Amino acid sequence: MTQKKMFGPCAAALVGLLLICMAVAPVSAENGLMRAVTVPGGSLLIDETGGIDCTASAGTYIASYTPGVTYQIAVQCEYKDVNEVIGQTAQFRLEGPDGAVATKSITDIPLVNNDWEGTLSVHFTPDSPGTYHWDIMCSEGSEGASSRGDLILS
Repeated sequence: MTQKKMFGPCAAALVGLLLICMAVAPVSAENGLMRAVTVPGGSLLIDETGGIDCTASAGTYIASYTPGVTYQIAVQCEYKDVNEVIGQTAQFRLEGPDGAVATKSITDIPLVNNDWEGTLSVHFTPDSPGTYHWDIMCSEGSEGASSRGDLILS
């Protein structure tokens, strides 16, 4: 009788320990090895105050190459809407080094405040050291701006 009473609590403790180990251990080797680094990719601004003005500014990010590291290129975007300019479409675009694209379009609706702030981002995992580029663009109507950013891995 004593053995049966101890078996139940021991089995429950063993099952609990196994569940804890499963929760802590990565499900696959990929999850355990993947590392992401956020790269400040620049900024895009469309400002309708006094007309339409588009500004694009990308920078340079320098790091040591580490195999398997994924870089998230993140671009801050802002659209300042005023009711002086109506009926246009504001467009933001980020194209990563491998051709991945993130976009945002905003239709300027009359009498509605269409202000927007957000982030466009793409992921990129380089195969080797080198210099990689991303392009950022914004436009509204006939106005536009663009800039190229650099990821330099040595």
